[in-house]
Amino acid sequence: MTIPQRYSPKGDKGLPHNAVCKVNKSLYGLKQASRQWYAKFLASNNELVVQSLKSSLDAKFMLKDLGPLRFFLGLEVARTGRGISVSQRPYVLQILADTGYLGCKPTATPMEVNLKLNQDDGELFSYISLYRRLIGKLLYLIITRHDLSYVVNKLS
Repeated sequence: MTIPQRYSPKGDKGLPHNAVCKVNKSLYGLKQASRQWYAKFLASNNELVVQSLKSSLDAKFMLKDLGPLRFFLGLEVARTGRGISVSQRPYVLQILADTGYLGCKPTATPMEVNLKLNQDDGELFSYISLYRRLIGKLLYLIITRHDLSYVVNKLS
């Protein structure tokens, strides 16, 4: 890191405790970024280790403990004695409400079998940005609904 241009600390005290520096190289652009990210954080079943980690992070950063994880990026997390369950039910309900299909009945096959789609057949969709946004939401939904991956792949 380097000090931003035209910055000089007051007096000869050096840099203040909470100095702002310019990062020369972003961690997120590197191939090893994911390894470095997980090297900084850990998870544990040991409550003492977790509290110790929270205290050390709170000393460096201003943290707010929100308690046990319930929702994260559209994922609903539930803990039971048998393990952890991850669901996107609220996210699916939001997609259905946004598209006007909230009252529809479910089907075992989300797409007609052996359906051949062609870009030259049918009418052009007039709201292409809405279609792209819906496909993006469906791609995110595949995290927990692997049965939709074939259909979403065909539509994207």
